[in-house]
Order: sequence, then C-alpha cells, then structure tokens
Amino acid sequence: MSLPVTTKIESLGLYIPEKTLTTEEVMAGCAHRPRWDLERITGIHQRHVADEGEYAIDLALKAARRALSMSRHSADEIDCVICTSISKYNRHEAVIYEPATSALICRELGLKGTRNFDLINACAGMMTGIFTADAYIRSGKAKCALVVSGELNTPIFRAAQREIRLPIDGQFASLTIGDCGAAYIIDGSDTKDVGFHQFDFVTGARHSDLCWSTPSWRTHGGVLLTRAREFQIIGNDNFPRYSKRILAKTGWTLEDVDRGIPHQISVRGIHKSRKAMDRFFGCNVGDERYACVADRYGNTSTTTHAVGFHEEILAGRINDGMRILLIIGASGIVVGHATLTLDDFPSRYRKAFGAGEKPSPDDGESGEKPADAAAK
Repeated sequence: MSLPVTTKIESLGLYIPEKTLTTEEVMAGCAHRPRWDLERITGIHQRHVADEGEYAIDLALKAARRALSMSRHSADEIDCVICTSISKYNRHEAVIYEPATSALICRELGLKGTRNFDLINACAGMMTGIFTADAYIRSGKAKCALVVSGELNTPIFRAAQREIRLPIDGQFASLTIGDCGAAYIIDGSDTKDVGFHQFDFVTGARHSDLCWSTPSWRTHGGVLLTRAREFQIIGNDNFPRYSKRILAKTGWTLEDVDRGIPHQISVRGIHKSRKAMDRFFGCNVGDERYACVADRYGNTSTTTHAVGFHEEILAGRINDGMRILLIIGASGIVVGHATLTLDDFPSRYRKAFGAGEKPSPDDGESGEKPADAAAK
C-alpha cells in the first residue's frame, strides 16, 4: 500500500464555553485595579470562561466529540491521540500530570489499544502535535490521528487578579487569556495539491525568560509571567524572515496566500506583527487578509488557530481550496509556520454546524452526527 503524499485537516471540533467576561469585568475583579486601560492596549473586549466544575479535560473531550461528530472516521479508526494542553487543571484546585491526559481522553472516548501521549510546546503545542501526527501518518505508522487540547486558563488570570500590585507587572498578560477546547482529526492525502506542504519550527531558547509559568509564591495556583513588550519586539524581528523561508520552501510568494492565521495574542499584537511583515516584504497586505478573533476570545493559548479556523470558515472568509499560512508563536521563544491548501473541509464544516452557529456545550456529547444544517 502506498503512503500518503501529504496530510490534511479532515475534521475540526471546537468547544467554546457559554460564559463570557468582558475586559472591564476582569479589571474590576482585580484586588488592586491597575490604572491602565487593558482593552485599549490589547483590543480584547471579552473572553469565554469555563463553568464551575468544568476542567481542562472536559473542554478537550467536548471538542474531541464534536470533531468526531463531523468526521468521516469513526472513533475506532483513530490510530493515535496526541493531547497538547498546557493546562493540566483536570480536577478542582489540582494540576494532574499523571496519568497523561491523552490516556484519560482515550478512556472516555472508549478507545482501546490506541497509541497516545501528551506533548507540550507552550502555545505552539497544537501545531506541534499536528506536525507530529503528520510524521506518523506519512511514515505509515498511523492512518488517522486526533490532536486535542483543553485550555482552562481561568486559574491563571484569577491569580493575576489577586496578585497584581504594581503599574508594570509581569502578570499583565495573564488578564488577556480565555478558555477553550479544540480538536483536529488529521488523515492522509494522495495528492500534493491538498494538505500540509511545509512545517517550520525554530526556538530562540536564549529568550526563554520572556514568558514563563511557575507556581505562585504569593497565594496559590500557577502564574504566568511575561515581559510582553520585549517578547513582541523580538518576535517581530524574527517572524518575517522565517515566513519568507517557509513560503520559499512551499514555492509560494506572500501574494499566493489567501488567508493568514496568526497566533491570537491580542488584536494590537496581531496588527503590529502584520505591519512588521509588510515592512520586511515591502508591501501592504492589509489586516483584512489576516484572521483576528482575539477581540472576542482573548488568547486561548494552544487553541487559537482552531478558533481562527472556526470563525473565518463560518463567516465565509475561508473556503475550499484556499491557501493558508499558519503563523505560530509561543514562549520559548518558538517561531513557527505551516503552509496548507484546504480540500472541501470548509464547506463540510459549514454544512455540519451551520453558518454563524456557535458550537454549543452539548453538541456531539452522544457521538451522533449533527443534523444537516441545510435542513434547518
């Protein structure tokens, strides 16, 4: 049997908690409210937050079930499960590292004998998981993989609300994050014209102190510490030339890209990164060609590209056959990219879940296929 030429996104599942908090509500909840205007600085208006009693693994499972509900593959066809959650808040006030979250997901989905493991690479985790799944599938070690993540970031920004004391504080960026679950089903393609063309990851480890997480030394739980301005300056100095490198490897120019999906760090951050790209390439691509959903979701860490796909597909801005540039950033510093040509995944996604319809908490819980949106 011949091996796949490329791999592709066969299905996407997204779980977006119903509850939202505006940036004003987040700031009002700070024990010592900073004087700066966080919404003006970041462009983030709101973020979604999980309900009480809803943990990282719950977000991941709901997303996985939703991905399976629109997939052509059944659960027993999944050969590999890769969980890329940074968050390990799988129980109340508890961070659970063992057993691996992937093993718990396999148990809940009824998968037996399926290869599974956790993979952590900060906010680049899901794309690193897809890169790993690509290697498994193209080498013939798997036919179909589930890459899944549940990000319960609420405890991080709750700690920031309790602990921020100074006008300039390392926990500033913690107030920009939100909760989300996402899952991709990845399988093979027999043609080089469809699927992932190139992946590229580079780590500037000497900058690893610009964004890091640690247990709190003031109260309890974990905290995220970021030197946000330096982080963005160094990122914008490096992303454009690595973008050029992966485009050259793919045989594309910047003009060939139909849609760019960057990591959703903030609205203002995405705008500055796009301007840095324009300066480097000597053009004016414009914000309209870059997906930006951070205003409604904040930074959902590993799941931001999935949120971007969801919003852009349902809005009709990403369609079948489009060429996508995924721009991946994470603490490390990780600079990453992937190039992808879509098959009919966008039209199948719209048909399965309905244009403009937000994923509801109960969709896919039974594992049944969703009703045809056209019948609604």
